[in-house]
Amino acid sequence: PGEEIILGIRAIVPLVIFLLIIMKLVLKVKVPHAGTITYGIVLAVLGMIIFNIGLTYGLAKLGGQSGGLIPAAFNTINTPDGRIVEALFPYGIGLTVAIVFAWVLGFGATLAEPALNALGMTVENLTQGVFKKKSLMYAVSFGVGTGISIGIIKIIFNLPLGYLLLPAYLLALILTYLSNEEFVNIAWDSAGVTTGPITVPLVLAMGLGFSDSVGSIEGFGILSMASIGPIIAVLSTGLWIEYKKRMINAK
Repeated sequence: PGEEIILGIRAIVPLVIFLLIIMKLVLKVKVPHAGTITYGIVLAVLGMIIFNIGLTYGLAKLGGQSGGLIPAAFNTINTPDGRIVEALFPYGIGLTVAIVFAWVLGFGATLAEPALNALGMTVENLTQGVFKKKSLMYAVSFGVGTGISIGIIKIIFNLPLGYLLLPAYLLALILTYLSNEEFVNIAWDSAGVTTGPITVPLVLAMGLGFSDSVGSIEGFGILSMASIGPIIAVLSTGLWIEYKKRMINAK
């Protein structure tokens, strides 16, 4: 795994060197607690290397294999070892199984994102508990899962991506107009978790494996749908929270 080791070092060490140069040459200050910081940086580099290795040989591999085999639920496929696997279910049932699988995968991968957990805690503190951490995490995960499911439908039926993105962004803009500023900021920032280190490799590997099995031209476009999904979900959740507050105040 030499490439993963190099990528792990490259992800952290150049940034550390840049910050040290800024502190020493530009700000002309000493690094406080240098020993502790050095220890933390070493652990961060080792952790990034281990993470890269696990991602390459574990999560990404699993995503690609599952994405390549799930179409067998509704379609005859050729496996990498040369076997022909007949469709396991009638077309409608198999298609439903594949779409539900994509939704569960997106939902679970998003919940596992460290960035989403941090975002949830920050939002709950800033909104003084109005927008609960759990509500945000489930709303974002639901949106990502739904977006990935729509992306899988796009791959299966070779739909133009623009036909899916334009209505979705139009809906997001309408919800943005109807929502208050607080929830708008949270919603549009929440899309950033779809570019996390767990979701992206897993979803891309699954999409490419899926498209290869069904004979699609390409497997990209899933992440774009996964990015607009949480925006719509969080904005809708915000409107629901505002509606409940108005009902309580009316009583």
